[in-house]
Amino acid sequence: MQSLFFWKNWLKDYRWIGYATAAVFFLSLFFLWFSYFQGVDGVIHWDTIQEQRTVETTVHNFRLGPFVLNIPAESYTILEYFNGSSVEPNTTASYIFLFVLIASAIILLTVITTIERFWYFFGMALFILFVVSLRLEVLGIFGQFNRIPVVMALVLYIVPAFYFNRFKTSVSFMKRLLLFASITLLLALTVAFFSEVEYPLYHLTLTGYTPGLIISVLFIIMIAHEVLAAFINVISQGSSKSLRHLSIISVIYMANVVITALHEMDVIRWNFIYINLYLLLTISAILGIWGYRGREAIYGNVLSFYPFGAYFYLAMGAICFATTGQLLGNANDPALKIIRDVIIFSHAGFGIIFLTYVFSNYIVMLAQNMPIYKILYKPNRMPYFTYRFAGLIAMLAFIFVSDWKGYVYNGMAGFYNSAGDLYALQGNEVYTESFYDQGRAQGAGNHRSNYALGVIKGMRFNFEGAQENYNAANFKRASEYSLANAGNILIWQNEVFDAIEQYHNGIRIMPESGTIANNLGLAYAKVHNLDSALVYFSKAREHDVSKDAAETNFFAMATGELLPLQADSILGVFNTNSSATMANALALSSLYGQPLTVKNDPLAVRILDLKSATLMNNYIIKNAKTLDTAFTKRAYTIASDTMNVDYSISLKSALAYAFYHQGNVAKALEIMAEQLYLGQANQGKYNYIMGLWALEQANPAVAADYFSYADTYDYKDARFYHAIALTEASRIPDALVAWDTVAAGKDEAQQKIATRIRKILTLSTQEAISLTDAEKYQFCRYRISLRDSIVFDRLVNTFQNANYKAQALLDISNKYYRAEQYVPAIRFFNRIAGLELTDKTLYENVQHFELRMLASRLELRSLATQINKGVEFNGSRTLEKILYTALINASNGDTLNAGKNFEIVSRYNPYFEEGILAAADFFREKDAKSMKPYTILSEAIQVNGNSYRLLKAYAEEAIRQGFDLYAASARQRLQELERGF
Repeated sequence: MQSLFFWKNWLKDYRWIGYATAAVFFLSLFFLWFSYFQGVDGVIHWDTIQEQRTVETTVHNFRLGPFVLNIPAESYTILEYFNGSSVEPNTTASYIFLFVLIASAIILLTVITTIERFWYFFGMALFILFVVSLRLEVLGIFGQFNRIPVVMALVLYIVPAFYFNRFKTSVSFMKRLLLFASITLLLALTVAFFSEVEYPLYHLTLTGYTPGLIISVLFIIMIAHEVLAAFINVISQGSSKSLRHLSIISVIYMANVVITALHEMDVIRWNFIYINLYLLLTISAILGIWGYRGREAIYGNVLSFYPFGAYFYLAMGAICFATTGQLLGNANDPALKIIRDVIIFSHAGFGIIFLTYVFSNYIVMLAQNMPIYKILYKPNRMPYFTYRFAGLIAMLAFIFVSDWKGYVYNGMAGFYNSAGDLYALQGNEVYTESFYDQGRAQGAGNHRSNYALGVIKGMRFNFEGAQENYNAANFKRASEYSLANAGNILIWQNEVFDAIEQYHNGIRIMPESGTIANNLGLAYAKVHNLDSALVYFSKAREHDVSKDAAETNFFAMATGELLPLQADSILGVFNTNSSATMANALALSSLYGQPLTVKNDPLAVRILDLKSATLMNNYIIKNAKTLDTAFTKRAYTIASDTMNVDYSISLKSALAYAFYHQGNVAKALEIMAEQLYLGQANQGKYNYIMGLWALEQANPAVAADYFSYADTYDYKDARFYHAIALTEASRIPDALVAWDTVAAGKDEAQQKIATRIRKILTLSTQEAISLTDAEKYQFCRYRISLRDSIVFDRLVNTFQNANYKAQALLDISNKYYRAEQYVPAIRFFNRIAGLELTDKTLYENVQHFELRMLASRLELRSLATQINKGVEFNGSRTLEKILYTALINASNGDTLNAGKNFEIVSRYNPYFEEGILAAADFFREKDAKSMKPYTILSEAIQVNGNSYRLLKAYAEEAIRQGFDLYAASARQRLQELERGF
C-alpha cells in the first residue's frame, strides 16, 4: 500500500509541489475529456435560420347589398432549418493550453536545474529551443520586431538556472520554482500590455503548437507499454498461472490494439467496437505515474524519481493532455490525426516488442509464478534500450505504411488552421482564408479547413466552391454541421431534390441527427411530399436541439398545404412554449377559424425578434375582434419602439384591425395612412383594406378611390371591388365601365357577376317587375333614388321573400335617414314590422337602425326601453353602445361620464355620424363659445367628406364660429350631394 501512495513519505515541501503539479496534470486531463465530449461544438454552433411566409386569413366579413365581402389580413408562418455557423476559435481552450504549456515548462526548467553535468546542458538546450520556438520577435514587444525580446527572455531564465546548477545548489526547489514563475509572470504581463500586435497571448498559443505537439508525441511514446506493464504487475503478484494469464490477457489486449490500428489505417472497416484512443492514452498516462517510478533503475543515474522525476513526468503529461485538449477544443482534426495515430501505433509497436522483451527475459520466471514485477526493468537477456529501439522501429513501420508524409502535411495543416483562427479573431479576412486554404492543401480532406472555407464561400454566394469544400469536409471526418450545410447550399440554389439526396447521405452517416432530419423534412415539404416530411419531422422531434424547429415546421407545412388539422389539439400533444410554434399554430387556427385555448403572452417580450414579432402579429390577427384597449395600447408601444423598427410596419398594420374592431376607426385609418406614407412595397394592400373598411362604413365614394389606387398596383380583386364601390355610390356610368373591365378579366365567377350587375344597371323599371326577388332587391338598391319613392313602392310590393323585402325597406329608410329626410325614413321603416324575418343578421340590423333613429331624435326613454329588451351589442357596435350610454348619462345630468363617452365617440369613427353629431351638440351645449364642436366636425369631414349630415352640421357650425368661407364651401358640396339624391 505504501508503494501505491508513495508520495505520503515525501518531505512536506516536495509533497505540496507534487500535489500542485498533479493538479495541473489531472485538470489538463479533465480539459481533454471536456473538449472530447464537446466535440466540434467548441468552435461551431447551430444557426437557426428562419424563412417567413405569408398566409392570408379573413378577419371578418360583412354583407353589402348582394355581396358578402371578406376583409383579409396577413398572418405569417415561420419555417426553421439549421445551418452550421462560421468557425469561432475556442480562445478559452487555447489559453488553457498556453497556461499549462508555460506552467509545465517552468516545472521542467526547475527540474533541469537540479540535474548534473551533460544532462543539464542537454536540458537547457531543449529549453532554449522551446523559448526560441515561441517566436517572441513577432509580437513587437516595445516595438521590437527582432531577436532582442528572445535574447532578453533567455537571459532572464539562463542566468539564474546556471547559477542554481553551478554555484548555489543548496537553494530549495520551491524557491527556484517561485523565481522562474515570477520571471514568467513578468514576461507574460510584458507580452500582454506592451506588444504591438493584436491578441499577443493568442500568438503564443499558435507558436506553442509545435513544441506542444512534439512533447505530446514524446510523452505518448514514453507511456506506450504501461498497460501491458500493469498487467504484469497485477498478474505476477501471487498468481498461480502467471504465464497463462499474461498470455491470454496480452493477446486479447494486443488484438484489440492491432485491430484498432488497422482501422485507423483504413485497412479494415468492420462493425466493431474499437478502442477509444483518448481513453487508452488516459489509462496509460495514469498507470505511467507508478510505471515511471518503477523504471527508476534505468534513468535514476540522471534523475531520481523522488521527487523531481515525478514532477518531470506529471509536467510532460500535463502538456500532452493540454495540447490534445486544445486540438479537440478547436476541432483541429489534421493535428489530432497525428495524436491519434501516434497513440495507437505506439501502443501497437511498443506493445508487441515489450511482450517480446518480457518473454525473452522472464518467461522462465513467469512459468515458475515468480514476482517478476520487481525486476521488470532489470533484464538479463534483451536490454531495455533494445526494446525501446525496436519498439520505435515497429511504431515507425505502422507510420511508414500509413504514408509518413501525410503526418508532416497534417502537422502543417494543423498549424495553418491555428493561424487562420488567429487572423479570424483579428478580422483579417484575406489572411484567414489564405491560411485555411493552405491548411486544406496540406491536409487533404481535413474537416476544419474545408468547413471554414465552405462557410466563407457560402457567405459570398460562391455556392459551387462552398459545395466542393463541404464535400471535402465530409469525405473522411464529417460532422453534423458540414453534412447539413452541404444540403443547405443546394437548397439556396433551389436544387431541392439534390439537397434531399445530400441530407439522406447525412442521415446515413449520422442516423441520430435531429438537425439533419429537420432539414430533410423541410426539403420534402418544399416539394409537397408530405408523408416523408412528417416522418422526418417526427424524428427531429425526438431530439431537444431540433424539437421546437420540427414542431414549428409541422404547423407551417399544415398551413401552407391547407391541411384542416386541429391546431389546439396538436399543441396540447406538443406541449411546447416555443414562440415560433405558437405563431404558426395561430396562423393555422386563424386560417380555419378554430378556437385556440392554449395560453400564450405575446407581450412578454419587449425587444422583438422574428419569432416573437410573428407571434404578436398572428395573435393580434387571430383575436382582432376581441382584444381590449389595454392590450392594443401595450402592443402599440412595443411596435413603436425604435428597437423593433424592423417589425413596426407589419405589427402596426395588424393592430389597425384591432383598433377598427374596437370602434376606433380613425386610429385604424391613421395607421394605414402612415404605412402608405412610409413605404412603397404594400401600397396596393393598404389601399385595398381601407377601401373595404370604407365600404363597410357606408362611404362607397371614398372606397372607390382606394380601390382605384389598389388596382394601379394590380392588387388582388381591387378591380372587382372598385366596380362594386362605384355601383354602391350610384355612379352608374362609371360603374358600367368598371364592370366591363371586370367582364374582360380571367375570373369566371367575377365575369358572371359583372354580367348580372350590368343587366341590373341597364334595365328599365318596367322590365324590373319580372325579375326575381334577388334581382329586384339589387334594382331597388342601385337604381332607385330618393326621388323615386313611387317606383320603389310599386316594386317592393311585388316581393315574395320577406327577407329581401325587409332589406330593401331598410336600405331605402337608411338612405332617407342619412339625407335627414326623417318622415319617409320612418314611414318605410315601419313597413318592416310584421314581416317574418329568418335572417338573424338582418333582424339585428333592423333593431339597431331603430335605436339609431331614436337616438338621433333624442327619444331616450324609448331608446332605453328597446335596449332593455335584450338588444345585443357585438364588438363592431361598441361605439353605438357608448353613444347611447352618453346620451342617457347626459339626460340624467351625469355630465362627467357623458363627457368621457362623448370624447370617445367624437374621435373614434368619423363615419359614425350619429356619434359625431351628438358629441358636437353636447360640447356646444356645455360651452357655447368652445371651438371643440367645430374641431370635431372639421376633423370628421376630412375623412368622411361625402356625409350629407356631417357637412350640413359643419356648415352651420362654421357660420356660428364666423368661418364664412368654409361654410360656403361646405354648402356647395351639399348642393352637389343633393343633386345625387
